[in-house]
Amino acid sequence: MLRQLIRVVVVFLVVSLQAPALRAQPAAQLASLFKQYLGLGLPADWRGIEGLSGVSWAPLPPTSLQNCLPNGDCYARQGTVTIDGARLAVVASGARTMVMTLFVRAASGGVGDSAMVLGLREAGIAAALARCPVREGVGGTRWYRLTGGAEAGFLSIQPPGPGRPGAGYILTFGDELPSLQPNQLAAYTEQCGPGETRAPVSTVLPHQRLAVMLVQFLVPASGAPLYDWKTLRELPTEISWNAETPVAANLSALGDPNPMMLSGNVAYAGRKFSVRASGTATQVKLVAFDEQGLHPKGEHLLGVVYEQGIAVRLVRCGPIYTEATNNWYSLISARTRPAHVRQSIRYEGNLVQDSYELRLDGSLPPRDPRDRNPGTNGC
Repeated sequence: MLRQLIRVVVVFLVVSLQAPALRAQPAAQLASLFKQYLGLGLPADWRGIEGLSGVSWAPLPPTSLQNCLPNGDCYARQGTVTIDGARLAVVASGARTMVMTLFVRAASGGVGDSAMVLGLREAGIAAALARCPVREGVGGTRWYRLTGGAEAGFLSIQPPGPGRPGAGYILTFGDELPSLQPNQLAAYTEQCGPGETRAPVSTVLPHQRLAVMLVQFLVPASGAPLYDWKTLRELPTEISWNAETPVAANLSALGDPNPMMLSGNVAYAGRKFSVRASGTATQVKLVAFDEQGLHPKGEHLLGVVYEQGIAVRLVRCGPIYTEATNNWYSLISARTRPAHVRQSIRYEGNLVQDSYELRLDGSLPPRDPRDRNPGTNGC
């Protein structure tokens, strides 16, 4: 039963038990449950959610999921709650030590958006539509920004549809909208108000935008052999740099020999990266990107780099049996100076986390004795 329940969570992000359709009164009861959750001093620990009145939880510890959920949660604890006489399933999910998300689904029917917003308002929580389908009037999930409670959060309401006869409710805390999956980006908008253009969140997938950005960093074949720091900051990469000038830093623990560093961050369609540029006082030699979350595996970023007219060739593979792949590729074209990029991919079930180190000066780091050449030992 537990295995089946977890499988349903992974697919639908919510769990359902057989129960009658929800009526008007349940809106207030659900609103009370959500208000309690936002008042737990989030993020709560796994024992802390036992303070939600009316919810019976499975014994601790939480279950470690075979595959992390699309939102990155890798642990879950199931429970039940009675709403207007209907026994509904509840699932809390999160990391090893903390709860990040609360899931509820009605087996059939459900509380409509208007009733739910009214119920929240009567509980002292304002709900403002923050994300909706691009095509107005079609079925689809809607996200509401919740304010006025002990913590800010977002409530997404998934209406009944094929294969899911009941509405689903997903509550997350924080002031940032939950990330969309790549196949949802073009179908949803954050411009939901009257008269707004309802432009999609993105018509370009995150890895496609990141690939274009990597190419933008490559130094032109004409002109100076490397960028200076001012030129770096002026590149159209959408990166928010934390300062105008680099600072001295010891980056040896990262395998980076450069003495100066400039940090920043960037988000492409919800995918967040921390950025580190390093070099000398006058030249930028390296730019590194570390993803801050997880995303579904299967994308081919270097294939998009190739489509930008850059020859991509595998030149070195990292050690086997490590937490992440660490493979180096040369990037060569007639219009850019030669460079090398390390693609590091960490696997977490069906999800992955990417890191990239772009060496603009064309150098490679010293070999690890376990490194492999192309065509050798699976490289």
